[in-house]
Amino acid sequence: MSDARRSPQLAFNFMPVTFSAESFAGGLVEYESNDQLDALRAELVDTHVVSRTRAGIACVPLTADADVRGTPTVFATREHRSLTMRLVRHALLRQVVAWGYKLRKPGRVSFVSRRPQKDLMVTAVGVRRLPALPDLHVYPLWHLDSRTIGPTGYPGVIIGVKTRLEIDLTVEELIGRGIDVHGLYVMADDGAIEPFPHMDHFARRHNVGAVDHIDGDDLVLRDAPGILRVAAREAWLEARRETFGNVVMSLAGADGPQIVKELETARFDLLGAFGRFEKTVDIAGRLAARGPLAIAHGLLATLEPPVGSSNAARKVRSNRYESPTFKFDQNGDKTHRSADHGLDEYGPFDVEFFRKKKPRIAVVTPRAHKGIVENFMRKFLDGVQGERVYAKGFIRKYHLGGCDVRMHPFDGSATDAVAYREACRQALREGPVDLAIVITSEAQVHLTGDESPYLVAKSTFMGQGIPVQEVRIETARLSKLAYPLNSMALACYAKLRGVPFVIAAPRALAHELVIGIGSSHIKASRNATPERVVGITTIFSADGNYLLSNTSREADYADYPRELLRSLTECIEDIKARNAWQRGDELRLVFHVFKPLQDVEAQAVKELVERLANQYAKVEFAFVHVSTDHEWIMFDRASLGVPNRGTRGQAKGYYVPDRGHAVPIGHREMLLAVNGPMDLKSPLHGAPVPLLLKLHHESTFTDIEYLARQVYRFTSMSWRTVYPSSQPVTILYSDLIANLLGNLRHVRNWNADSVNTTLRDSRWFL
Repeated sequence: MSDARRSPQLAFNFMPVTFSAESFAGGLVEYESNDQLDALRAELVDTHVVSRTRAGIACVPLTADADVRGTPTVFATREHRSLTMRLVRHALLRQVVAWGYKLRKPGRVSFVSRRPQKDLMVTAVGVRRLPALPDLHVYPLWHLDSRTIGPTGYPGVIIGVKTRLEIDLTVEELIGRGIDVHGLYVMADDGAIEPFPHMDHFARRHNVGAVDHIDGDDLVLRDAPGILRVAAREAWLEARRETFGNVVMSLAGADGPQIVKELETARFDLLGAFGRFEKTVDIAGRLAARGPLAIAHGLLATLEPPVGSSNAARKVRSNRYESPTFKFDQNGDKTHRSADHGLDEYGPFDVEFFRKKKPRIAVVTPRAHKGIVENFMRKFLDGVQGERVYAKGFIRKYHLGGCDVRMHPFDGSATDAVAYREACRQALREGPVDLAIVITSEAQVHLTGDESPYLVAKSTFMGQGIPVQEVRIETARLSKLAYPLNSMALACYAKLRGVPFVIAAPRALAHELVIGIGSSHIKASRNATPERVVGITTIFSADGNYLLSNTSREADYADYPRELLRSLTECIEDIKARNAWQRGDELRLVFHVFKPLQDVEAQAVKELVERLANQYAKVEFAFVHVSTDHEWIMFDRASLGVPNRGTRGQAKGYYVPDRGHAVPIGHREMLLAVNGPMDLKSPLHGAPVPLLLKLHHESTFTDIEYLARQVYRFTSMSWRTVYPSSQPVTILYSDLIANLLGNLRHVRNWNADSVNTTLRDSRWFL
């Protein structure tokens, strides 16, 4: 196991930057339009960096003989840090182009290293002298970007790396080699992407649709937003991971499995924490070896080694948050540091008040699986003998008096949605049901709307106020069931309106509500225009305990601010009555949001806050953007990882920091490690991405340290599994709500009102 006593040596994929002067000269042009801005950039592309600022359009000359455009202005590097770092980005662009690389996107330092020695396919194929596949490639895709502030408080450059899979053979050539391309998505250059200077020619190809059928030399496409057919000789397969692997297996024959295995190892050597750290240090060294960057006339930028990359590099200030303590009674006498062990020892938090001591459970399954499902349900109820994790079973672990389980087998295939609907209706006709368990299969995962047995079953039962637990038959067939059954039991108890555990959280002086806002993109097909659906879940504290109460209905993206205010107002009124708030009380609202909050949205909530301010002594709020869509990576040079069960001598999580490390980026951002070595699935798991927390500038409560600790506690609060999550439940639950409700709206006769009536107190979305 990882040694908690060791001192961490945190490092980041970030190069601090220092400047040779405190100011630089340029010109300032009054901003009129984007067309004007584009015209200036095109005119001055070789002599100036042109960038929009709050004061206008800055035109910064690169050389002494370049003309001053606009009003002569002196820019201070500290006061105009955003502009200064744009100069750094443009200098990096010029540097990368000078190295001979092509750019993936205009104005961004994004490039593929296609040199043969960098091709991971060469590494994978050459390991065991397997036959070469010269037309298949896996290259590093690098991304360099400037940041106005980093973990040390300095500005700098972030270094990101991914892999890019490429299939150089045209679809025509693949067909000639016997590969079936029907249903696969293809790429082509149809002129839709405008060229730009130093463009990577592969960047002009984009997804044009999936192959419906072949007509002579042409591919006829479906799910095609533009062209409807393309010549097979002018199209290439979209090299998604699964497609790429299938092509390797087809072309390499008997050697295919070994090549795929070696390729996974080669990818991990690049994208695993240690490999990514080494590559970061390598490219940082190459950049620094060229000397300071000339970013403007009279101004140089010196790139330092990545933060924490050596004992001589800049260090970071960090905190290590402790995992929360879980409570299993209202007085706080029964506590445990492990949610699962606490449940085994004490039972659930609401054991004295839980009313459904003998819940009625309907099990709907295709008749062909009846025997397997009966054995599975017996283990679910009574436990798995010889397994510590789930020895007690659902009844004893949650202190129930028993379960009234009724099987409802039906004739029909695993993808027959009509048969599922009728079986669910039959179960409802035979008597009251508290919980439905529906057996599905992997064969129906791709189905949507009325064709999806899972969604049809959800709609039928939930429309009557009955929560549903899905179990795939592939899971029921597993020889080792203790872990999946343990998580299933937790979710089922929560769906039955139970409270398994709460967190012993510090009590705030103010009444605090935490509102999570998440979204889901619902698409009928890969290239269809998505419906963006928003879900809202509220997590509130009462007497220092964090409890959960979802008050969500699905809302289109354009309508979500109005739905947010409705939900928030309703929630406050409910909790105000429940906890008997008084006019002299203080109220704090904390929003965890799935995207950067726009000012107009922040203003809408501020209006509500102003109304509340007339009712209470003080009302403050914070908007926290919780994101994993960023390039930041956190390393720990002292982390040796943990032994991996089932492997000999191969640790997982080498150079991965433990959960709970928090590093500030300025005063309004925080990086938070939520996946430690113990949380990785295998030794070949890539470097985990930390959460990036950003505090909106309109916030009146600005203690980012307090807010980060709160987010971290919420990653341990999920009732979907007994293990910590990589997201706080504020975001996790609202994403689940949005996704499920967004898909259910396409099922015939779905009644969305049931979510806010009969299912209001159930965690139906788990």
